[in-house]
Amino acid sequence: MEIKDWDEPGRNKKVKTLRKRYVPLCFRWLMLIVTVFTYIFDCGKNANGILFFVTIFAVLIYTILATVYAVRKDGKSKGVYRLFAYIDVLVISVFSFQLGGINSDIYLQYYFVIIPWGIFNFLPNVSMLGLFSIIAYSVVCIYASRDHLVEFNYWKLICRDIFLAFTTFYVSLIYREVKKYDEMHKKEFRLARTDKLTGLANRHYFDQKLSEEVEYSIITGTPLNVLIFDLDNFKKFNDTYGHSCGDKLLSLFSDIIKQNIRKNDIPVRYGGEEFLLLIRELDEEMARSIGERIRGQLEKQKIYVGNDGNRQRMTVSCGIAQYPKHSANIKEVIDCADRALYHAKKMGKNMVVCFDSIGKVNRTVQLDIDTYMEGGQ
Repeated sequence: MEIKDWDEPGRNKKVKTLRKRYVPLCFRWLMLIVTVFTYIFDCGKNANGILFFVTIFAVLIYTILATVYAVRKDGKSKGVYRLFAYIDVLVISVFSFQLGGINSDIYLQYYFVIIPWGIFNFLPNVSMLGLFSIIAYSVVCIYASRDHLVEFNYWKLICRDIFLAFTTFYVSLIYREVKKYDEMHKKEFRLARTDKLTGLANRHYFDQKLSEEVEYSIITGTPLNVLIFDLDNFKKFNDTYGHSCGDKLLSLFSDIIKQNIRKNDIPVRYGGEEFLLLIRELDEEMARSIGERIRGQLEKQKIYVGNDGNRQRMTVSCGIAQYPKHSANIKEVIDCADRALYHAKKMGKNMVVCFDSIGKVNRTVQLDIDTYMEGGQ
């Protein structure tokens, strides 16, 4: 199970999303404006005015619809954006046909599609887009000169197609380098915020994320639960069976935690044999049931120690506190959870104690002691 936002900072994700949405969109509007000016100042004499402006109007409607889709919150479908790229190529091909085919420089707008989609939007099949552009441009140029094929400048067309092909090739190389760097960045970011042994968040990530979780709790008006786990008698286990078995136990317990939480819950290797879990939105009783489930699953497990097949049972204690119920200061809430954990240890270990029930635990344990003493008498 992976923690939300572990791959990269939230700010970088937002920047990348905006870039994927709006960079091709800006080029699309630029393409439309350049085409109009090209018609007015260069190739207007070669085009059918009425047909050209009908095409401009149709493309304007398409561009507006693409813009509306891009600014919508749910406009995230990769398939739709790839379709837009191929429609852009067809639009340029239509303009190229109307403005003189091989005699027009409007073909340069193919670069407006290939470059941004290949670099900024990380289009995986940019080579296919380049090939589609070459085929579309070649067809419209030849068709536009169908009555004068004998005089048609094939070398000019071939040279332009070669330039498009080389552009696509180099954009593909740049895409691979950008992707390689991006993956390295994600890996480094994940390693910097992940505990190597358990795969859980480390203390550095927890310190960064804590304020965000508190802010979410304030905005939504929902509680934030803090659960602190501490493996019982871990030092004795480590000294008896060795650090390799201790590491195996820590890894086992972290897997149990991952199996019992939601995607937006944040499990942390808090230090040594201590683990912390942030659970948003749930009430204290639900958080306690999660803690009990984690505790119970570890209790049922028996970890192999040594080479003789010997298996050892281990337990864990847990303390729970809730923000803002127990304090408006999250640091104090963590301290409350730690105090609840201390009481769980003091009262016999292998139990889950909520901060509110510290007094109840004391009374229950004292009652058990009194009952035992009376039975002994």
